[in-house]
Amino acid sequence: MTDVTKVFILVATVIIVCLLCALGFKLVANGKSSIQVNTNKFNELQGQYSEIDLSLYEGSLIPGSEVISLIKEAVDEKQYLAIEVKTLNGDFTTYNYVYVADREGKRLEEEGPQGQVPNTTAATKKQEYGYINPMAMYLGNTCKDDNGAIICIHFEQQP
Repeated sequence: MTDVTKVFILVATVIIVCLLCALGFKLVANGKSSIQVNTNKFNELQGQYSEIDLSLYEGSLIPGSEVISLIKEAVDEKQYLAIEVKTLNGDFTTYNYVYVADREGKRLEEEGPQGQVPNTTAATKKQEYGYINPMAMYLGNTCKDDNGAIICIHFEQQP
């Protein structure tokens, strides 16, 4: 092999290595953007899925025992969720947080505008204010904040 042939082979090898490196960097850059896009889609789907269990209460008739369980779960897990219960005798009780909807928007507060504080446990005796009958049926209704996230579930006892 002559010296000219060896130089051409060396130059060709260097060019091929440079092309392969450039191709590799391009693929890495495309991979990063693809991963970022798919991560954003995954986070969006995860956010939608997390509200599916709460959206099931919209327009559903739920037994009082399940309402009591939901209140206990929301309080124990410190969920950002207000639960409002209205009974047939007119008692209206708020649990975990107070849902406030005014000119400033829809949000949850630790204390209501008139100083009402949310309960952390459901009444267990029939003579107590806000007693939730475990055998009664309650119609659920969800309320969303300005971002579309469910922050309140309102239950009304059905006759």
